[in-house]
Amino acid sequence: MNSSLRFPKGLYGITPEWSDFDRLLDAVQQACKAGLPVLQWRRKNTPFELACMQAAQVAQYCKEYGTLFVINDDWRLALEVQADAVHLGRDDGDIQSIKNTLAEKQHSLLIGMSCYNQLPLAKQAIELDIDYFAFGAVFPSSVKPDAVHAPLSLFSDAQTLFTQTPRQTMVAIGGITLDNAPSVIAAGADSIAVISGLFEQADVYNTCKAFNQLFKA
Repeated sequence: MNSSLRFPKGLYGITPEWSDFDRLLDAVQQACKAGLPVLQWRRKNTPFELACMQAAQVAQYCKEYGTLFVINDDWRLALEVQADAVHLGRDDGDIQSIKNTLAEKQHSLLIGMSCYNQLPLAKQAIELDIDYFAFGAVFPSSVKPDAVHAPLSLFSDAQTLFTQTPRQTMVAIGGITLDNAPSVIAAGADSIAVISGLFEQADVYNTCKAFNQLFKA
């Protein structure tokens, strides 16, 4: 992890909504083998018990290869499978209350927050002392076609909000590919969250390698 950031820099893979779990496990393993820094488990319609079983298997791959493991939406599931972090959107509960509950339980999770296209939400994320926040969709997204558009200027605007070091990591999400990722990184994003641009490619391993290389240029 970059010592000036609170959450890893680089590629942030997010699992696609495939019904074939074996296919998903294989793709996750290929990405982890290729050096994926962060993986988010995102399964919107999976029952809790099945989600626990599946996420626990993915968590083992992440632990084996040194990939930080994030659970989308559900901090309880994150604790259940011993994930490293949870990502929360506007409908996933009050973040301060969740932080207080985690502290009472003496559990530690890195916390990320969706800020959509709203700079005031990024300011709120910083005031809440969370670990990263995400702007998106920076490009049209096939996964979320109705998502709001987040201009790349948000990343430079957010730079003025930071008050401490290590600071919160800024994540970009939405329609990011190998072709357009350089413009997102140049705009100031520390991390790029990718679903289709990674997992829907024929060669997940080498696609992950290529994304990783963008952050070494």
